[in-house]
Amino acid sequence: MINKILNYFLLKNTLFLKIILVFTLPALGMLYFSTVLVYEKVQTLNEVKNVQKNIDYTLISQKLIHSLQLERGMSAIYINSKKNIKQLNQQKAFVNKAYENYLNKTLNLKLNSKTIEKIKDIKLKLYKLEPIRQSVLNVNRNEVGLIFQEYTHIINYLINSLTSIKPVNSATSFNNRFSYLVNLLVLKENMSIQRGIIAMAIASNKIEQKTLNELQKNSVLEQENIKQFLVKASNEEVERLNTLLNLNETKKINEIKNSLLNNKIPTDITVKKWWEIASVKIEALSDIYNFVVLQTSKYSKSLQTEAYMAQIFSLAFLLVSFLTLISLFFVLRSIVSNEQKSFNKIKKQQEVYKLLNKTNKFLIKINDEKELFSEICKLIYENKNMSFGFIYKIKRHNNFKLIAQEGELKDILNEKFRREEKRDNLVKKVLEINNNVIVNDYEEENISLLNDVATTYDIKSAAAFAIKKFKKIDAVLVLYSNEKEFFDEEIEILFGKMINDMSHTLERIEYEKTRKEQEDELRLASYAFESNEPMIITDKDTFIINANNAFCKVMGYSKNDVIGRRPSMFKSKHQDKEFYNKLWYDLTKNGSWSGEIYNTKKDKQKIPLRSTITAIKDNEGLVTHYLGQYIDISEQIDKQKVLEYQATHDNLTGLPNRLLLLDRIEHAITKTIRHDIVGGLIFIDLDNFKQINDTLGHDVGDKLLFAVAQKLKESIRQEDTIARIGGDEFIVLVDCIGSNSDEAKENLSNLAQKIKESLNSIEYIDGHKNISTPSIGVTLFKDSSVTARDIIKQADTAMYAAKKQGKNSVEFFN
Repeated sequence: MINKILNYFLLKNTLFLKIILVFTLPALGMLYFSTVLVYEKVQTLNEVKNVQKNIDYTLISQKLIHSLQLERGMSAIYINSKKNIKQLNQQKAFVNKAYENYLNKTLNLKLNSKTIEKIKDIKLKLYKLEPIRQSVLNVNRNEVGLIFQEYTHIINYLINSLTSIKPVNSATSFNNRFSYLVNLLVLKENMSIQRGIIAMAIASNKIEQKTLNELQKNSVLEQENIKQFLVKASNEEVERLNTLLNLNETKKINEIKNSLLNNKIPTDITVKKWWEIASVKIEALSDIYNFVVLQTSKYSKSLQTEAYMAQIFSLAFLLVSFLTLISLFFVLRSIVSNEQKSFNKIKKQQEVYKLLNKTNKFLIKINDEKELFSEICKLIYENKNMSFGFIYKIKRHNNFKLIAQEGELKDILNEKFRREEKRDNLVKKVLEINNNVIVNDYEEENISLLNDVATTYDIKSAAAFAIKKFKKIDAVLVLYSNEKEFFDEEIEILFGKMINDMSHTLERIEYEKTRKEQEDELRLASYAFESNEPMIITDKDTFIINANNAFCKVMGYSKNDVIGRRPSMFKSKHQDKEFYNKLWYDLTKNGSWSGEIYNTKKDKQKIPLRSTITAIKDNEGLVTHYLGQYIDISEQIDKQKVLEYQATHDNLTGLPNRLLLLDRIEHAITKTIRHDIVGGLIFIDLDNFKQINDTLGHDVGDKLLFAVAQKLKESIRQEDTIARIGGDEFIVLVDCIGSNSDEAKENLSNLAQKIKESLNSIEYIDGHKNISTPSIGVTLFKDSSVTARDIIKQADTAMYAAKKQGKNSVEFFN
């Protein structure tokens, strides 16, 4: 129809064609130009926003770099002096906090991919920070330079990450400022390295050639970066730098540095005094850095303001162009549109209103779905504008039920739905698109199953509406009219209101049905809840709303004590935060959790429980309550602990037996590999023990063994292990006896002599003179090249060598 009208005006009315050309083409040109302009301004604004992101990244990076520089210097001083550990630990905490802040903020900045890759590298480097810190506590002065380099390597990675930030095309001034911000950071790092090198030299009263070369290199780089900054910076920033840098302090720093470059260690200054002088200069560099960042941030904001204003202007221009074009289309529409006849339309709407009024009267009272659908079909049949109407009720397993006034058309539809289920039809279309379907003219559209009988039954147009229940399609209402284009927009809206009212009624019926079912379920659940099994129920926020008598009896609380509180009131320290995080993860993901949990009773006693926690959800899958079910397993746990202890300990002395010892040796081997340390094992055999047993009896022998166990406990550290592996054979496991073989051998030899003297101090046993002495075999281990059994065998071999030396002696395995 519209095509016919347009053809008429465009071909037969040349004036109308000229009007279209005069108005439409310029409007389209304006719209195209304004669209391009808006696109350019959006691109510019996005680039300018990157300026602030870059500034934010330099700020968080500088804070982390500054913290690492302080830790590096303090670590170097500590290695040389073994003092100020408390200050060093505080600085470590500051670094950890700065690193956490760095990670959190970089996650939200949405930086470019190259910078993100750099940040990933930085994370990998900072994973190595903890081993470096451990090394600081253990290394000697000779290795301080290596530790210093490790810190410097990490700091350089952070500084280098700034070079990966892409320049902003539309902000040349910012790019220049950003480059000398990096110069300032490098300059500050140069000065920080000099502070550390000179502090180490003063502390140790010597400087190696390698360190001297590093100092020379940093001095050159310092001058170069100062030069770069002075060339690029504004006059205000240069004056700020000159104001902050104290000439006397700078002169003193240069004198000390030049003295060292001439291979002379200054004797008139302490490490503390040097640290204070150097830190003044570094803090001055930090202040000028912050000042430059502030100036750059102000510049960034002005750039953003300009970009926003440009974008607003371009958007306004686009809006004006668009409104102009829309207005033109409305004018053209008024020219080409014929006046619509309103009388039939109003009359048609009145008939539909009558249908809606009748529907609303019985919807309020009705409480049955079947009765609702039947009544709707009856009212449709009575409407003179309707040829026919039916409701397609969706059932389970792809089944359906057809509800309509009895007659020939109902029988035809039933047959066609079952026989031609794969053919396109109105119902199928509604289910596919989840929306209404309108057929304005049966002569032009072939989508209904009744197309072939449309003329016979005076069907000229049709509409299908989805009847939803809880946002899901429950049924489809299909209407047939004896007028073409009967279902216009207004009529569709009116029927849409009727469908809405039907949906609310269906939901009300379903709610009432569900409510009755829930009441029955709750009544049954109340009997199950008061069983012998301890149970609690919480709301969705985990506040306890009920607890049965069995639970109160097990935990020692009354029901009033626990209602309104959270189950965390029962939490014990037996299980850590990670355990509870895992519990909630499983509960959230799977809807339930089962396992053993340790709670605290009212009398503060810890109680082990086998627990099942279940999330109770509503029809929409949202959690409404949590149900906790418990079984007291204290008795089983106690029995298990006794059996475990008996299986791994000696009955007489209470010491670990061979089984437990082998397990601890395996752990010790792993520890030596991980921390690059040396472990040791001492094998003790009591000389003349058989003679004591034979002459004085086994009771005296047992008392001797018990006394030996006590003496061994007094001789070793708390973290070491003593085990009895045979009648008169004992083993002492020391998993960390030194950082290298020589140190370990010396320490283990001293410990073995101490044990020997301690056991020889047992002069009498139960009033009898003790004639037993220890023969001791010693061996070292530092890697996995030997097994736990091999290590015991080595110490055993050394013990037999000690016996051959005349007993009461100590021998190392060779």
